[in-house]
Amino acid sequence: MKQTGRFFIIFIALMVLWNTIFIKPIKLFTVFLHELGHVFMALVTGSSITGIKIYFNESGYVTSLPKDWLSAFLIANGGYLGSVLFAICILLLKNTRLKNYIIGVIAVVFLAVTFSYSGIFSFTMLYSVIFAGFAIIIYMIHNEKLNEWVIEIIGIGSVTYAIYDTFVDTILMQINYQFDLFRLGGMPKTDAVRLAELTHIPSAVWGVVWLAISAFAIYSTLFRKRNTRSRGRKTY
Repeated sequence: MKQTGRFFIIFIALMVLWNTIFIKPIKLFTVFLHELGHVFMALVTGSSITGIKIYFNESGYVTSLPKDWLSAFLIANGGYLGSVLFAICILLLKNTRLKNYIIGVIAVVFLAVTFSYSGIFSFTMLYSVIFAGFAIIIYMIHNEKLNEWVIEIIGIGSVTYAIYDTFVDTILMQINYQFDLFRLGGMPKTDAVRLAELTHIPSAVWGVVWLAISAFAIYSTLFRKRNTRSRGRKTY
């Protein structure tokens, strides 16, 4: 099966099963990557990080002390855009000699970030240790095909999270909150809400921007590149 076809099948399967218990471990992984996006942007802007948490209910947050308005703006954008960036890096590195190190490096990063900003006695640490154990098992099995499938599933899972969560939990939730279509309780303090406070641009608009950037980045990196290669082949 061609790689693009596998990507598409995995993506559809994840979308269909997204709200089932079977996808729970992948969703927790994608939430961790989302929070890592905030951490990464905080470090890039020189801002202080005071904590990172993820929970079994698939929520999470990063607390930081932005240096200025621009730092706060970039950190707020770091979650969803970081998820897409990490996903693309994972899927691109799968086709290189570094593919055998991807899962192990992710496990080390999870543990390092958790030790630094979350503490030992937390669900964040528990998940990091479980993921590290999973990585060790994958290396012990030492099956190249299994390793490739795991990399593709977690990579496409992060893409699915960015698209699904942006559309449902950002755009649709914000529209519902603005027009009071359904009674769902108070609006949670999401990244989009934070950006709306910083820029005075509606939260739903930021959701649309994230969704468009995510879709364009995924298409350009994973699909357009393959199509260009195919058009470059000539038959004589």
